[in-house]
Amino acid sequence: MEKWRGKTAIVTGASSGIGAAIVKDLASNGINVIGLARRSERVEDLARELSHCEGKVYARKCDISDYAELKETFKWIEEKFTVVHILINNAGIGQRERVFDFSDQATESINKMIDVNFTNLVHCTREAVRLMKKSEDYGFIVNISSILGHIIPYPNYTAVYPPTKYAVSAFSEVIRQELIIDGDSKIRVTNLSPGTVKTDVFKTVGVEDLEKFFTERVHIQPEDISAGVMYVLSTPYNVNVTQLTIKPIMEKF
Repeated sequence: MEKWRGKTAIVTGASSGIGAAIVKDLASNGINVIGLARRSERVEDLARELSHCEGKVYARKCDISDYAELKETFKWIEEKFTVVHILINNAGIGQRERVFDFSDQATESINKMIDVNFTNLVHCTREAVRLMKKSEDYGFIVNISSILGHIIPYPNYTAVYPPTKYAVSAFSEVIRQELIIDGDSKIRVTNLSPGTVKTDVFKTVGVEDLEKFFTERVHIQPEDISAGVMYVLSTPYNVNVTQLTIKPIMEKF
């Protein structure tokens, strides 16, 4: 990780769960972190908690589903930091909706999942890579996908959530190949697919009692996913871990 010390990273969905764990580990390794989140006050709390770290944490309020806000955020990043070196596309949402629920609420939820989980992940990546190329230094993109981006092992009522994660997995390989075509050997891409992680995201897909849910179901912690991110970042420049799947022991699918 020494090679990234003093460099700048962007983490989306940085206010809690996997994103917050990644922010902590990056800052602890001397990396300056721009934490993007709708609940930026939580990232500000993280910044205070991590003020002893060599890496500094900067909070920025940003709704990833809002393209205009995303563009404005990257304008601010370029003005303040000029370049970036690491992008962790972590922001994502799940909603308990069915595709064939024809209500306006379901339509809104479906569109929101597509926008947050995929559409603006694409635009976030485009903006970040532009600043990586501007640096003429090494860069790294980690897309936090899901095992549901590879297989749907049971009847699923989260509408387009799995398809958005399939799209993220495909997108990761598409941009890796495009960088090859461009002759860019400095920017690497990893698609990281977690299994069941103990986060609040399950509340939005209909789990009312989280403690009971996680007592009955094997799971891992956000810190385990962050450890995976630190691992791929620590690999030599000529090594690209293109796909990393992290599941709890005994997870059936």
